[in-house]
Amino acid sequence: MVTRAVSVRRSVSAPADLAALRNLASITRLSDEERALIRRLCVFQEAVPAGQPFDPDGRAASPRLILSGWACRQRILADGQRQIFGFLLPGDSVGLSLDPRPLDETTIIALTRVEYVDALMLREILALQDPRHDRLRRALATSRRYEETCLLNHVVRLGRQSAQARLAHLLLELRDRLQRAGLCTSDRLHLPLTQETLADALGLSLVHVSRTLGQMRRGRLIAMQSGWVTLLDEAHLRAASDYGVDDHALH
Repeated sequence: MVTRAVSVRRSVSAPADLAALRNLASITRLSDEERALIRRLCVFQEAVPAGQPFDPDGRAASPRLILSGWACRQRILADGQRQIFGFLLPGDSVGLSLDPRPLDETTIIALTRVEYVDALMLREILALQDPRHDRLRRALATSRRYEETCLLNHVVRLGRQSAQARLAHLLLELRDRLQRAGLCTSDRLHLPLTQETLADALGLSLVHVSRTLGQMRRGRLIAMQSGWVTLLDEAHLRAASDYGVDDHALH
């Protein structure tokens, strides 16, 4: 049975809105009015339980701003296998582009409980081209371009990198994204992903993921405990995965 999103009410000062503000502010300095607009959106929040689609009826996801939790864009093949295109993290937006994009047609599944706000009003406000919201409009456009950059990097991971390089590259990318939202430190991040999810994202078997993670731990490249990952040797991880700052910069 498909579970519908449940509306919950929170104060505008709820910490959840900080991830969205920090993520956008990492791209450009928002005005006080733009910050207030984001905070007003966060008064009424909704939630999607883990394992459930954002839009159970199969339509493209409506405009949303993710406040907490992890989700993914995915496709299920005829034989039941899953390919994950990318992850959606706190501070990310969905469906805010005025022009349809192929990514907007992908199925979005909550990997953990995801709290979000309906951003239809935000999209309508931005469509007015009011100069008071130019910085916010540019920040969201940059964020969308960055998501497409991550997708191109994902193609390289799947097509040309070894299992260890794929994992290293993904961990560094997730660390950078979480750090922009103020949700992790430079060397430690919370990773609420199962090995099966990692396998579906990286085009590897479950056994291969488990073996590779074991090799990385024994090689003192990473440490893992209770859902947390510590990057012990970032220099090695970067070199092994050809991870470049310019490839993940927000321009």
